[in-house]
Parts: sequence; structure tokens; C-alpha cells
Amino acid sequence: MMTLWIVIAAMLLLAVIVLLWPLAVYKGAENDPLVISQQQKNINIFEERLAELENEQIQGNLDADTFAQLKTELEKTLLGDVQLAGQPVNKTANNVSIQHWLVMGLITSILILGSLATYNSLGASDKYQQYLAIADNPQGHQQVTQNGAAAPDFNSALIALKAKLAENPEDIEKWFLLANTYAAMSDYKQAGEVYNRIAGMLGEDNPGYAAAKAAYAQMMYQVAGERMIPVVKMAITEALKVDPEEPTALILRGLGEYQQQAYADAISSWEKAKTKADEAQVSNFIEPAIVEARRQSGVAGPVQQAKSEKPVQKAVAGAASITINLDISPALRAKVSGQDRVFVFAKAGMPMPLAAERLQVQDLPITIVLDDTKAAMPTAKISSAEFVDITARVALSGSPRATKGDFYATAKQVAVHKGEELTLVIDQIVE
Repeated sequence: MMTLWIVIAAMLLLAVIVLLWPLAVYKGAENDPLVISQQQKNINIFEERLAELENEQIQGNLDADTFAQLKTELEKTLLGDVQLAGQPVNKTANNVSIQHWLVMGLITSILILGSLATYNSLGASDKYQQYLAIADNPQGHQQVTQNGAAAPDFNSALIALKAKLAENPEDIEKWFLLANTYAAMSDYKQAGEVYNRIAGMLGEDNPGYAAAKAAYAQMMYQVAGERMIPVVKMAITEALKVDPEEPTALILRGLGEYQQQAYADAISSWEKAKTKADEAQVSNFIEPAIVEARRQSGVAGPVQQAKSEKPVQKAVAGAASITINLDISPALRAKVSGQDRVFVFAKAGMPMPLAAERLQVQDLPITIVLDDTKAAMPTAKISSAEFVDITARVALSGSPRATKGDFYATAKQVAVHKGEELTLVIDQIVE
């Protein structure tokens, strides 16, 4: 950005020089020593006329009285011309010159201020900043998914959102978009910080406070490696205090209760979450989680059993699978060791994966199958989803969470129940 403003300043300076240069040249010519003053011209004319009279007298064409009379008249004429030339004639010229400078100064000021005002209104410095970012990361806006569709340009989205928030820091909608973008990039720490900031901006009296706090809890749950740490529990409590039916908070609370083997409490939390949860949450997570919790607790009444035996669920039970032929590009293989970890997982809506596989680089190339036996958690299985996003990542840090410099490949919206087989080649770098 500094380069842009330097260029603008240089162009304005050039315009000012073009405007003022003729006036400066004119002012300089006014004091040029080569310009002969009118007074000196009058003296020269007098001397020439006097020489002519003296010559006429020598030749006898003028007598002494006539010569004296003409000489006296010539001297009077010279005296009058000298007095006239001695008047402050240049004062008017100087006054005009000052007026010129004032007018040109005013025009220059209008030019500069008008140019800046016009650029402020119509300029696109934010797009220039975005261009610089893309220029620094030319691959960032050219990623494509496995099925050939263009992948979201999250880096550009972040730049644009931050520029908009710099202009209007009170735009809550843009803050939510920023947090969601971080979450989509699997940068859960940054996403959590933004969600928590949103909650603070809204305050407990705002209906959106509970959702922001619940989203914060969800991100911290991911950052902690899907553990119910104190900060997660506190955020869940704060969300449910404002809205006892907040679905995300209730889902997380149920997960904590399930992990403590308090199955009845987990079922109660998830049943309550269905009040405000959307269809995707209910079908992809809540219903399968409740069924699993009941199976673990050994409780299944007639109504619950009927729910667990829906025709769709029976048709897909144990049949959902995705076959993946996985490899890494030769260029990136040279940059990793055989012991580096490779994580492959499938997600659908929720941050926690529905199926996961852990490998090493030395295992590649390999063919793996993601199905219900690869469930990351017993409460969430791949058979509960219609479509999933597949990610394979070489984790240089050893953590399942994406970090800068990791290598990865993705495939979006892969059908779960059609026996899909796809090829993934790890050839991209996490920026």
C-alpha cells in the first residue's frame, strides 16, 4: 500500500510542476539582466540625437542660438522620459505576478484535494491490496477440487473481509463471515477468537450471543483435540444460560456426557438440541448419536427402536463406503520423510470427522476404504451422511489440525452411498 501512495504523490507532484513551471519561467524573465531597461534606451536615444545636432552645427547648418535651443529641448525631453521611466511601473507587474501565484496556488490545491477526494470515493486500494496478496500466493486462487470444480479462495476472502471490517468494525455480519471463513480453513483457534469477540460485541441481551458462545466452544473443542477442557465447558454454560435450547451447545454438552459414559444425560441433551437444530445437524449427527448412546446404555424402548429403524437408515447401514487411491506427488515426496504422518478424514457439516485413517508417507501409494469401521467417534459415522468432503494431509507437525506448510489434497461433496472410488494425489501446500 505504501508503494501505491508514493506513486500517487509522485504523480501529483509532477502535475504541480507542470502547472507552476510557466509562471516560474515568466517570473525569472522579469529579472533577467539582459533585458535593457526603458531608462537606458532613453539615454541612448538622447545621445544619438545630441550627436546629430553637434554634427549639424559643425557642418554649419545650425547657428549657435538654434543649436542651444534644440539642445535644451532635447535635454527636457530626456529629463521627462527619465522621470517617467523612474516611476514604479514594475509595482503593477509585481502585483500581477503575486496574483498569478495566488491563483495558481489555489488551482494546485484544488487539483490535489480533488484528486484525493475522487480516489477516496472511486478508488480500489482494497482490491490493490488483494492483488498484492494473490501475487505473493499465485497458487492460492487456482486450487481445484478432485471433481474439477474451483475451490473457495479463502485467502482472498479473508483479505476482503478484513478490509471491510477496517472500514466498519461494527459490522457483526462481516465478523461472522470472518469466523466462518477461518473455520472452513480449519484454523479453529482464529475462528474461536473471532466468535468470542462477536459474543463480547453482542452482549448477553442479544439473541445472537448464545450462538456465538456455542460456536466459540465448538472451535475450542477442536483446538483441544476434541477434549472437553474447562474453557469449552465454561463457554457451553454461558451459551445455555442465555438460550437453554441452543443446539450447538447442547450437542457439545452431550458429547462431554457421552465421554463420561453418562449416556442418559447425553441422550437428554441431544433430544433437547433437536428443538432448534437444523435438518443437517439432526440427520448427520444427533439421530445417529442418540442411537449409539442407547445401544451403549442397553436401553431401547419401542418408540426409540422405531426411530432407529427408519427405512433409509436400514438401507445404508454398514453399506456406506468410499474407496480412495492415495499418493503424493514426486516433488513433495522429496520434501518429507517416510515417518511423517498422513491423516485422511471425511467431514459433513460438523468439524469432527465421520471417518478417519492414519498412515505414514512410507505407506503411499495405498488404497484405503472409509466406512463406518473408520468412525472417529462412535456417535458420528459416515453412513449418517449423504455427501462428505475428503481431505488427505501430510501433517509435518504431527497434529491432525492443519498447520502452515502441511501438504494436502481434497475432494468436495463425495457421495457416500454410491460406492465411490476416487484418486487423491497430495500436491498442495497449506498457506
